Amino acid sequence: MRLNVLALAAAALTAAAAAPAQASIDYGPISHKGLKKVGATSTGLKLGLQLGFEANISGIQKKAKSASNPASSSYGKYLSLSNLASKYGATSSARKGVTGAFKSQNVSATVDVTHLRASATISVGKAQKMFGTKWADYRTSSGSIVALPVNTPKPPKGIKGNVDTIAGMRLTVNAHGSASRHPRAQPVARAAAGGPFDGGTPTRTGTVAPNCLDTTDPAVLGLANGLYPNQIQTAYGIAGLHGAGLFGQGIRLAIVGEAPTPTSDVSQFRSCFGLQGTSLKIHNGSGIQPILESSLDAMVVSMVAPQLDRFDLWVHAIDEDADDGDVLGFLKMLAAPIQATTNGAPLPNVVSVSYGVCESTVSPYSASRTLVTRLLSAEAAMGITVVVAAGDTGSSACARGVPPGKLTSADKKPQVSWPASSGWVLAVGGTNLTLNPDNSIAATGPWNDTVYPPPYTATAGGGGGQSTFQSRPSWQPAQSFANSKYRMVPDVSTFADESPGYAIVCSSAVQGCPKAPQSIAFVGGTSAAAPLTAGMVALWAQAAKAQGRPRPGFVPPLMYSLAKSSPGAFIDITQGGNALFGGSCCPARPGFDLATGIGSPLANIVAALLPQGG
Repeated sequence: MRLNVLALAAAALTAAAAAPAQASIDYGPISHKGLKKVGATSTGLKLGLQLGFEANISGIQKKAKSASNPASSSYGKYLSLSNLASKYGATSSARKGVTGAFKSQNVSATVDVTHLRASATISVGKAQKMFGTKWADYRTSSGSIVALPVNTPKPPKGIKGNVDTIAGMRLTVNAHGSASRHPRAQPVARAAAGGPFDGGTPTRTGTVAPNCLDTTDPAVLGLANGLYPNQIQTAYGIAGLHGAGLFGQGIRLAIVGEAPTPTSDVSQFRSCFGLQGTSLKIHNGSGIQPILESSLDAMVVSMVAPQLDRFDLWVHAIDEDADDGDVLGFLKMLAAPIQATTNGAPLPNVVSVSYGVCESTVSPYSASRTLVTRLLSAEAAMGITVVVAAGDTGSSACARGVPPGKLTSADKKPQVSWPASSGWVLAVGGTNLTLNPDNSIAATGPWNDTVYPPPYTATAGGGGGQSTFQSRPSWQPAQSFANSKYRMVPDVSTFADESPGYAIVCSSAVQGCPKAPQSIAFVGGTSAAAPLTAGMVALWAQAAKAQGRPRPGFVPPLMYSLAKSSPGAFIDITQGGNALFGGSCCPARPGFDLATGIGSPLANIVAALLPQGG
């Protein structure tokens, strides 16, 4: 859905701290150069520290590359969690050294299950003793107050030599301003709009199959809004896999999000559209108001893979006032299904993510980003595909959450969303759709609602462009129209257009839903395209198992391999673009482009082309 992620402008920061660094530890943006000191930091405030161990990260990444390369003799041979932790994670002495250093301050540090990271919550007062420097409060250019070390921290015995990254030394004390993260259901459309426009039609095309609304609320079906489950299933070849008995059985899919969804809404959606199967299990959602995004995620997965072995939603609240978009909050969210293995839960096969922040916002936060990147590469090495929404403001990711009247030229510049720009994820952009009466695709283009006539015009579109700091992964071919050094986004794209949107069940308890009893609402965004694609990945994993083929695991290299050898496995999108504010970025074109990647995967064709292995 249109995810309005907090993107407060980061202060101008430099990598250097106030004194020369004594160890090769990345603390992120702890410099206070150019900031105004406003006083001492309260010693009772808590710092949530995340410490990255010295570990064999390059070895993990090499294993991920070889196991996911269809041309490799190691294809499909992924690491187990225990092997990853024991062979590539931190040594026992390093782990004991770090936990012992905190124990000396009567603070308990926890080592994560991968042995790549430790976490500890420590008061500023104890941190000052532990790291040999005071903390002070500083005012940033945006008006926020942040607590920072006055001098370069001095790592104590046990941490020095065992840790190369520490995030969380910087603390937002008082944020200035905030943008809404949460979308709303779209208004109803009562008349067809004509079209297509650059491939898309802002009102429903195709044919809706019989469902409960025929008797319970036929007026909804008379509206021009919304594509329904049977239409999406047919358009992307999912129906063919369902016809072969593939509904996700034996596969585990996890959604990670910042709030829950009412399970009663998900159950009603499944019942209405004939999608009975595995119940959604929500973790850590107690006391948090449900949001529309989580409803959308769960219902879209349910229409693709309704009979999963496990279907989980892991909740971790995101701090909307954090000046980095709360990267460490996302780290905890992403880690939850992995860490749950300590309680006997199996690893997921696929993870769906709708979190995203403008790259320029997170760019200074090198320590936090490093820890996320390590976890993502570890998941890839274990054969887990993390599917990430590429954003909903076209080629201008920094425009998220900014009211139209306050958009600056910097907000409108080409920028991509992180972590979609990480090389260790499958980044999913957005498309529009025009369907034939049999629900096959008549036309499709990049999602870009600026091309629609009123009242369907909106400043919304699928994210895409080129990273400014993430390296291009080896499996992504260089392009003549882009810098060969940096990652290009997205990898693939599927339906995301909020006009006409997806038809889902919405109730008044959900933030973003109409204040009415349980009803049908119409929602769009790449946070629908991401779970749609994640569901396809789950079906491919099931198909590989059923065919006795290597498990696809981390699928981005496979996607690019198939796009080259079997281009018919994707709908190549060649018209339109995703620029919402003019400019040359990013037009669709034959083959790969920065608006839609390699196009839209056809689930049944990809399943038929899964590699045999060595």
